[in-house]
Amino acid sequence: MRRLALCGALLAALGAGCGHGSAGDQQTPAEVTAGTAVAVEQPFAQAVNAIGTVNPRPGRFAELSAPGPTRVARIFVAPGQRVAEGDSLVGFERAPFDASARSAAAALVSAERAYSRAVRLVQAGILAQKDSEQAAAELAQAQAAAITARRAQELATLRAPLAGVVTRMTAVLGAAVDQSQALVARVVRPARPLRIGESVSGRIVTLVHPRAVTVPVAALVPAGDGFQLFVVDSAGVAHARPVTVGGRSEALAEILIGLKAGETVVTTGAYGVEDGAKIVRPAVTR
Repeated sequence: MRRLALCGALLAALGAGCGHGSAGDQQTPAEVTAGTAVAVEQPFAQAVNAIGTVNPRPGRFAELSAPGPTRVARIFVAPGQRVAEGDSLVGFERAPFDASARSAAAALVSAERAYSRAVRLVQAGILAQKDSEQAAAELAQAQAAAITARRAQELATLRAPLAGVVTRMTAVLGAAVDQSQALVARVVRPARPLRIGESVSGRIVTLVHPRAVTVPVAALVPAGDGFQLFVVDSAGVAHARPVTVGGRSEALAEILIGLKAGETVVTTGAYGVEDGAKIVRPAVTR
């Protein structure tokens, strides 16, 4: 009886020892301190960043020059100045334009008289019809020259053809100019202080997904040729999950496949997380 009791005690002791060793073999998940965020369903805009040069829209820009060879007599405006339609911009010496206008007007009167005389002589049978036609052609040329001269006379003072802001002024007081030299550039009603020809960068929205699942960009972890997220379950354990990424902005990434709105993902510190890790959120400092 003593031997049986002793053996039973030994078996009980051995059994207890085996049970203790099995519990020690169970490993608890490694704890990792990392930030988390909840995937949100929201409109997501796909956009491209571009660099370009500011150009005016057609009909909103005017580049003006002298009507002919002359000199700059007055400058009424400066770059950056707002002007109304019809305001004076640059004044030129008028003498050449006035002389041209008088000469063209005299030539027109002479051509009109010559044409009238030719018509009478043709009707009287003194001149051939071709002489009348020649006089008519010369009259048409004189009329065109007179119109051009009067227009140049009017343009002896450059005026704003539309309201806006003077963006460039190259006229120099007393300098000789002609019709090939642009003197004043203007743009109408600028929405912001941009200058024609300056380089700017911009963001162009190409498409908006109204119900996109989005996460912070920091949650994306490269995995082979794609990306993965660490999705945190209700017990706080992170599970690696491959995902398909759509568009991205500076702060957010669109997840096309592999994640649902409302799931929690690791963000800050995601690169240091392994599958099955226990996520501990950073302590909030006050």
